[in-house]
Amino acid sequence: MKRFSNVIGLLAAGCLTLGALRAQAPNTRTKAEIAAGWKLLFDGSTLRGWEPHAASATEPAATAWGVAAGAIFCDGDRRGWLGTADAFGDFNLKIEFRVGAETNSGVFLRSQKTGGIPAETGYELQIWDFRPTYKTGALVNHIEAEPTKILANQWNSYDVTADGDHFVVILNGKKVLDGRDSAHSSGVIGLQYNTGGGKVEFRSIKIKPIKR
Repeated sequence: MKRFSNVIGLLAAGCLTLGALRAQAPNTRTKAEIAAGWKLLFDGSTLRGWEPHAASATEPAATAWGVAAGAIFCDGDRRGWLGTADAFGDFNLKIEFRVGAETNSGVFLRSQKTGGIPAETGYELQIWDFRPTYKTGALVNHIEAEPTKILANQWNSYDVTADGDHFVVILNGKKVLDGRDSAHSSGVIGLQYNTGGGKVEFRSIKIKPIKR
């Protein structure tokens, strides 16, 4: 009887572990996130809800984006960006990214689909350790970040709060930016690809609008 109880205990523990793994699977929401109003911007298998753009009005059409192994990726010969179809104002954003050690990429916040490059019509949250200023974690040309480094060729996580003019950026669990800027109030979320730096990948892209 005792042995049978031990077996049941092991099976129960295994089920709990499996459940925990499933709860943490990429491109999913926990019950708590669903209850709190988090929405998935990437379904894990298609680019539904996303639109490709050229890097600027004077350049050719944006390079191709695709989906593989549960991630949005780009590894082409022309720089460009992928933006959400919908615009957002105040929000919490979670996103995971994987890049090489010297890959130049970024996440655009409150950017416009037209009218200029997204880093100027909105904010660029930097993913690049080698810019002289505004390295990884910074809002380029707006707010500097604490010195930090990307985990090269591993999944990194950004947790971003954009609440009015107040921005907080957490990279891999560490707060690297907390500042204010009022240049842009609403726009799309974007994923950047710059040529010459290697493949970029994004997954687990979730947003929770901040309601007043």
